[in-house]
Amino acid sequence: MKGIPLIRARLAAGAGVAVAAILLPTAALASSGSAAQGSHRAATCAADKTRLWYGEPVGVAAGHSYVEFQLSNTSRSTCSFFGYPGVSALNSRGTEVGKPARHAGTKITVRLAPGATAHFVLTITSAPLICAHPVSAAQIRVFPPGQFHAQKLPLATEQCVARSVMSVDAVHPRAGIPGFSST
Repeated sequence: MKGIPLIRARLAAGAGVAVAAILLPTAALASSGSAAQGSHRAATCAADKTRLWYGEPVGVAAGHSYVEFQLSNTSRSTCSFFGYPGVSALNSRGTEVGKPARHAGTKITVRLAPGATAHFVLTITSAPLICAHPVSAAQIRVFPPGQFHAQKLPLATEQCVARSVMSVDAVHPRAGIPGFSST
């Protein structure tokens, strides 16, 4: 169980630095996205017009860590996401370690006006609870829904070679910041 305090410390330190660096533009990027209604569909958000960033740290409970990520539309037109992001962990050399995150929750279409933000939560189970020999990861690679270009953020975790220790929910409307979203 030595790994649980290590992952907590790494997540807290990484999330703290990331949150401090990100909170300045939060007000500008926290405008509301919305769940799509009706038959009018916006184009899928383009990779070069999407910004991935950390949201508020969600916390640690019962062998699980929860990390919230934000996806902002930096284009000048409305776009949409449908479903789950693809999430995997990479070691310090950029090589994938462990298995990609499993999907959880119901998929919905989220429309984002220019400057609007959506969010998703990554759940990470403490690797020593799953496998005997965890391996270290240094960053998270995210493919936003409908995109084939990954974005990476630093996030130190422990992974299991043969089983996924991560699950990711579907993208939800609005920034996942207290006072801005209800999901």
